[in-house]
Amino acid sequence: MELRQLRTFQTAAKLLNFTQAAKLLNFSQPTVTAQIRSLEEEIGHSLFFRIGKQTFLTGHGEIMKHYVDQIFPILEQMTTELQAQSRTASKLTIAASETFCTHYFPPIIRQFLADDPDIGIKLVSCTSDKVIEGINNNHFDLGIISGSYRKSGVTNIVLSEKEDLVLIVSDTLYQHNTTQDLLEKYPFIKYEIVGPFEEQMNSYIDENGIHLRKMIECSSLEAVKSAVMNDIGVGLISRNLVKKELAERQLHEIHLNQKPIVIQTSLIIATHKLRDPKTMHFIRLIEQKWNTIH
Repeated sequence: MELRQLRTFQTAAKLLNFTQAAKLLNFSQPTVTAQIRSLEEEIGHSLFFRIGKQTFLTGHGEIMKHYVDQIFPILEQMTTELQAQSRTASKLTIAASETFCTHYFPPIIRQFLADDPDIGIKLVSCTSDKVIEGINNNHFDLGIISGSYRKSGVTNIVLSEKEDLVLIVSDTLYQHNTTQDLLEKYPFIKYEIVGPFEEQMNSYIDENGIHLRKMIECSSLEAVKSAVMNDIGVGLISRNLVKKELAERQLHEIHLNQKPIVIQTSLIIATHKLRDPKTMHFIRLIEQKWNTIH
């Protein structure tokens, strides 16, 4: 059975008039008759019968109409979902912290668009908890978080096991203060975040006896870096973000007794979205390039 024959049958069964069915379908009446006859030959039974000038469905015709009337709505729904999937696949929405958006994604996106120039990218800067919320609500296609996230229906891909955080201060403050003075007199500039990152920062602060009499919370690691560079206080930040400034002695690392903080970085995505080849290509690029970007 061919779909065009079933569509012709459905129309004829609804109108019970081959002439009207041919007009509606923009066919000739012999074409309608031929397609109906082809179906009848295939199933070995008549689908219509006539009494006088009226046309009726046979028992086999009634059965076929029952199922054909279910088939085409399902096909239409399938077509609608396929079109929606195509529209979704034409743009990827990625969520990550400002640090990742600023330093990590530009070269990855540049390579991705060179390979797939027809795909749009939307990059959203937000904290890890908002990334998780957006993945769960299907607002984001994929996200990058500090730590990891485990939930049924969400895949967690570890990108980096060791995101080293360092305690830093500007050269000006470093030259004129002892380590004790820096920690006691100046504000502690802290990345405002919830989750594993915050827990490890708080543990580091407690273990080193840092008294947060003055604290400034910033919405991004970039803001932490800027505040430290402007001699406001002492900040805790990713080493990758300040390698150049540390090498040029614009910033200095404050060495304490406790071991440094090491943060895991993960990519999270709704598991069903892993079936999309464009999304998988983007994920592979992230995995290949993530630990080479500094």
